Amino acid sequence: VGIISSTTEGGAKLKVEKVTIDRETGIVTHAGTLINVHGDEEPAATFEVGSKVQVSVDADNRRLLSECHTAGHVVDSAMARCGQNLPPTKGYHFMDGPYVEYRGKIPPEERETLLGNLKASFQDLVQEDIDTTIQNLPKEKAEEVCNNIAQNFDFSDYSSETVRVVSVANFPCPCGGTHVKSTGELKERG
Repeated sequence: VGIISSTTEGGAKLKVEKVTIDRETGIVTHAGTLINVHGDEEPAATFEVGSKVQVSVDADNRRLLSECHTAGHVVDSAMARCGQNLPPTKGYHFMDGPYVEYRGKIPPEERETLLGNLKASFQDLVQEDIDTTIQNLPKEKAEEVCNNIAQNFDFSDYSSETVRVVSVANFPCPCGGTHVKSTGELKERG
C-alpha cells in the first residue's frame, strides 16, 4: 500500500500492507513489515512514540485496490437491480480473492439465471458511468438513505453521530474505503 519512514537518518521504515480504521475511536492503524534500512543482519529500527514520519502511497496499488473496492459496491447495486435485496454482511476487497457476502439464500435452481443476470447488470452499471458520491451524514439520515431499498444496514453499533455514506452505482452504504470516481472507470479491467 505504501511506505512510512522516520524522518531521522537511519530511522525506521515500514512497508505498509494494510490500513484499518476503528469506527469507535477513529484511530487509523497501519500494519506491515519493518524494513532493515541498513541492509545487513542488524535488526530493523523501530519507531519512537511521537517521532515525525513521512508517508508515501503506492499510487498504482492504491488505484487497483480502489477499483476492486468499487467493484464490490457495484455488485451490491447489481444484486438490487436483479431484485435480490439481500443484506450485504461482509466484503473483502483485496486482490488475493475479493468477494461480497450476503445474508439469505437463493434457491439452487435460480442461481445460474441470477448469475447471468448479475453479470449483465454489473456490465450495464459500468457502461452507465455513474458518479460515486461521498457524504458525511447524521446517523439518522444515513440510516434513512442506506436503508431506502431494504433494511440492509444496522446503525446501532455506530457511536459517532455522523456516518460516511458512499454511493456507488446509486447504491448507498456506510463505508470508509477508497473508491474510483465513477463506475465507468472500471471499463479498463473488463
